[in-house]
Amino acid sequence: MKIICVCGLGMGSSLILKMSVEKAMKQLGVSCDVEHWAAGTMEGMSADLIVTAEDFRDEMSGRSNVVFVKNVVKVPEIQEELRTYLKGKGLL
Repeated sequence: MKIICVCGLGMGSSLILKMSVEKAMKQLGVSCDVEHWAAGTMEGMSADLIVTAEDFRDEMSGRSNVVFVKNVVKVPEIQEELRTYLKGKGLL
């Protein structure tokens, strides 16, 4: 599964989110490849899942493969959001 973590500039919070998502997915037992990008540069990028902060909800409207998190460092919260998404898609 390819996952893209997104923030405004693609450097700070998306990198932290990437590390948190990797930990959460490992705990869920799901193999994945995680990258981090700036919101403005991800157009045309293909991914199975996009993970981003609540701040980008408006920017990501219309996409069905997005998980929004409140805190990019809270692995348990991220894990629960990912578990819900994956179960909903029949992937877990």
